[in-house]
This record gives sequence, structure tokens and C-alpha cells, in this order.
Amino acid sequence: MLDAEAQALRSSEGRRLEDVVAKILNELLNQFNIYIVRGNSEGLRSIINDQGLIEQIINYNRLPVKRPCDQKQLLDYPDSDLFIMVNSNNTWRVLGIINCKVSFHSRHTMVTFWGLAIRISSNIKYVLVTEDKDQYKNPNPRSELGRSCVNSTSTRRLLESFVDKIYLIKQYQVDNQQLSDDINSFRNYLDNPNDHPIIFDNPEYEFHTEYCLSVRPFDDLIRDLLRWKKDLV
Repeated sequence: MLDAEAQALRSSEGRRLEDVVAKILNELLNQFNIYIVRGNSEGLRSIINDQGLIEQIINYNRLPVKRPCDQKQLLDYPDSDLFIMVNSNNTWRVLGIINCKVSFHSRHTMVTFWGLAIRISSNIKYVLVTEDKDQYKNPNPRSELGRSCVNSTSTRRLLESFVDKIYLIKQYQVDNQQLSDDINSFRNYLDNPNDHPIIFDNPEYEFHTEYCLSVRPFDDLIRDLLRWKKDLV
């Protein structure tokens, strides 16, 4: 496959995952005033009418980058696929950023760089959602995170160190009936988020990595967002 074709495929797959993540979280969490939008002006305009506020949010999330060749400091925008927005008493706040990766293939270093940069410059959460797609590869299926926390890869160790959490999710299509069914199934557990079967991931799959404190099923992101919102407001 040509490089341009491969890049186009990665972009398409990445956007699909972003759409899936946003659909799940919005359908379950909008009632709690938590909204998931793309991390750009267009995405923010879908929920905020104030252009000045949108620009303020964008500017707040820019990070200083020093350029040694001319000794200038620029403001760069992090790898922010999705914003987690909270509306409390008509005040909008950024609760966190979700980075979506279908697979890594050495691109985890970009995630860790921005995760560290955001961690040291703000109190915004920076989390990763991944399908860990290589576990379904044929031939030679394997998790890019390793078999477990003990038998881990360098990718897993770096991600665990520099992002707040890593969430694993099954492969879905946005218009797939299975996705709608799983969302409806999870609704039954919203009142008891700590007591439910894993719905949005499949840890029984043969090549699935083991969970640990930092690597969790996507279901836990829903619980974490509700908890983090309480801390924010």
C-alpha cells in the first residue's frame, strides 16, 4: 500500500473511532451536562454560541513551544481529538482531552509528549482510548501493550507514565446495531457504575492484554468522567 493510501486509511479509521467514542459518551453523559466534541473551533461551536469563549478555550489549551533556530516562542496545539466539556451553571469548562488511537505503530511517543506537556501546564485530564487493533491482526495477532502490566511493552510503559489513563474499547462502527445495543445495555447500570459487567470491551478475547490500574475497559471512562466532574465543579 502506498504511503498516501496508508495515511488516508489511518485517518479514516481514527475518525471512525472518534465518532464511536463521542457517540457513546454523549448518549450516556449529556444528561449530566458532560459533552464530547472535536477539539477544534467547529466542534466547540456545536455546543457553544459565544465565539469569544470558543477562542478563549482554544487559546487556553495551546502550549508554549520554544524554537531554538530563531529563539522564538510559539503556541502550539496539542494532539487533542476530543474535548470533554462540562457545563455547570452556564459556565463551560474543559474537563479533559481524549486522544483516540486505533493502533500505535510507534505513534505513542506523540501521545506521551502531549500528555506530559498538558500534565505539567494545567489540571486537565489527558486520556487515551484505543482498540489495540493489532490483537486482531492476521497473521501474528498481538497486543501492542503486551500481555500484562508485568509482561509489558515499552509502548505500554510510556503511556502508563504520561497519560492519566488508557481505555480499551471493542471495534465498532458508528451505525452498527451492536453499538446501539451496548449503549442501551449500559444505561441500566448508570445508577450503579461500579457494579456492572464489562460491556464496551472484550477482555476474554485471546490476545487481549490484561487490565491494571492504568489500563482499563472503556466502561471505566464513563465512571471516571462522572467522578472527575464532581472534583471540577
